[in-house]
Amino acid sequence: MGLSRTYLSDTQTHISATAAGTAGLFCALLRYYLTGRLTEGSDVYSFGVVLLEAATGEPPMVPGHGHIVQRVKQRIATTGDIGSVADSRLGGAYDVSSMWKVVDTAMACTLDAGPGDGRPTMADVVAQLKDSLALEDARENDRNVPVRALRSDDEDFLSSGPSAR
Repeated sequence: MGLSRTYLSDTQTHISATAAGTAGLFCALLRYYLTGRLTEGSDVYSFGVVLLEAATGEPPMVPGHGHIVQRVKQRIATTGDIGSVADSRLGGAYDVSSMWKVVDTAMACTLDAGPGDGRPTMADVVAQLKDSLALEDARENDRNVPVRALRSDDEDFLSSGPSAR
């Protein structure tokens, strides 16, 4: 959703202000058709829908089950468990805090509000996604650290317990 830019060459571009997208981007499309204007807010909303698609592995609209934003809200309210939202094909192979950050960011992007809608800016979204990626990278790095045999000087470390991250 939003402006579509096609590069004809390195120096020439064509910008189309025609809305494009799926029914799952309904809020942004509706605002476009009502006002004839595309805004950063509509782009942020659309990006939030795409984030939810990526996190859940589901399409934006499921006949008889509604829009992805409502489905995710309902699952979170019902279970409070990110596992009920995350794409089951991931098999739980993700950092829980990272997945929460992605879903929380997507939900903030899809707030249903008007002008000055309280949605984050794309710069804010990028910062949140970088934080999420850092959490996931840390999980991957922890998993790749080889396990070594404990030595007697490791007892002090073991008796102090794990440190908080």
